[in-house]
Amino acid sequence: MPDSAARDVLQRHHRRLAVYLRALLPGTDPDPHLWEAAERLLGQAGRAPTDRTAERADEIARQVAADRRKTIAPLPFSDDLFRQLADSAGPILDQSDARPAALAQILRQLPPPERDLLRRRYELGLSAEQIALAEGRPTAAIARELTALHGSLVSAVREALPDAGPEPPGGAADLGRLTDQLLDGTITDDGRLVLETLLLADAAAQTHYHRHAALATDLRWHYAGAPALPEPPAEVRRGVTSREWAVTVGFLVAVLAIIAFVALRLTGYP
Repeated sequence: MPDSAARDVLQRHHRRLAVYLRALLPGTDPDPHLWEAAERLLGQAGRAPTDRTAERADEIARQVAADRRKTIAPLPFSDDLFRQLADSAGPILDQSDARPAALAQILRQLPPPERDLLRRRYELGLSAEQIALAEGRPTAAIARELTALHGSLVSAVREALPDAGPEPPGGAADLGRLTDQLLDGTITDDGRLVLETLLLADAAAQTHYHRHAALATDLRWHYAGAPALPEPPAEVRRGVTSREWAVTVGFLVAVLAIIAFVALRLTGYP
């Protein structure tokens, strides 16, 4: 596949990769995972069917997440829940391209204090603790405001752009709060255990988890911009092997010998 076509595939699925990886590798820096997945997608673009590039992007993201989990301690969730979350992301992944416009419209309607809180959190990259320190307020208060704002945004996006997933489960607010903590890396061991219990074998809870993970990605991209894309790999020119050099040299020697023999015959040398 030409470089331009490979890059087009990556651009079309860049956000989808980011949303999926954010859900499967919460509490970690998402950029290295996304870069690795993007490079794999570029490297395999020419070998994958062109009519199922979204499926291929999902497969690569899942492979990257599975590989990265081997280096994470403690794990965000069990292997069983990892597989369930990987299988349940479809309804939210399929909205990856449509969701940013809906979110942007919702953000424009927020009161200035809420917009400023999101700007500091996602554009400036400040933690709840840093925002609280700057304002002279308790960290818990800022965390509660962010949690409530995230929950409101998830509901507003879902109202503006209904997804194919089930309705939010009972206790969606607590589920969202724990999910946000897992995504930020601030969850406690007890909170991690509770979240695992809420998510296991519960399709509605898992879809709501994916809504919050997608929102985290969309907010970061809205305020800070999308991470840079890797360049398609340049075409590698294969070097000449030792055997090919030997055959070439042997052929040249034979040709030179024939030329010398013919020259001697023509000059009358016996």
